[in-house]
Amino acid sequence: MNLLKKLFRNKTAPEETMVPDDLIPHYLEPSEKLQTILQRVPGTGKMFYKYIRQHGISKEWKYWAVDMMENGLETPGIVQLAGEDLNMNPFAFANLLDTVFQELDIQVSPEIAYSSYVMSIAGEVLHGERTARSGFEVLSRAAIENDYHKILYVFYLWLDNADEVAFYTVKGSGLRVDNVDEWMHQFFEKLVKANNKYFSK
Repeated sequence: MNLLKKLFRNKTAPEETMVPDDLIPHYLEPSEKLQTILQRVPGTGKMFYKYIRQHGISKEWKYWAVDMMENGLETPGIVQLAGEDLNMNPFAFANLLDTVFQELDIQVSPEIAYSSYVMSIAGEVLHGERTARSGFEVLSRAAIENDYHKILYVFYLWLDNADEVAFYTVKGSGLRVDNVDEWMHQFFEKLVKANNKYFSK
């Protein structure tokens, strides 16, 4: 069963909850090479986010490198990354990551990094690994950390609206005081359908 079908196997949002299609963002389609990486190693979206945020070396990077190798995406830089010490010099680590992405022939722009991160979180929601509200909270914090970048800001905005819906209703949003959790879940469902290039077909 492919990943996209798995994501929708355990659909929980009721049919009557309708998130208007025009609220759903459409992201820049990843290149064919990038699609291959994201589809074979879904955790890559989170690593792109760490890369843009310039997080230092961690176990997550080493696990990602091993996962890449196990999925046939081995390069000399990835092999080196998998075996690196966690005390690696930050500048040397940054240079190593640059080498890895050069070897993979991909460019990790902020737009690709943020959209890949969003889709990674969306996948976790639809897999039941986190709640939809948790997904909105994580991405809302990311918006704050990244100067409210437009790709992330929508989650900050709708989380804020969800918290205020008991006091007022946002016209045309479908968001009501009695359907917040279901609305958030359906938002992620529609987001994945609208951006399915980030998942295997």
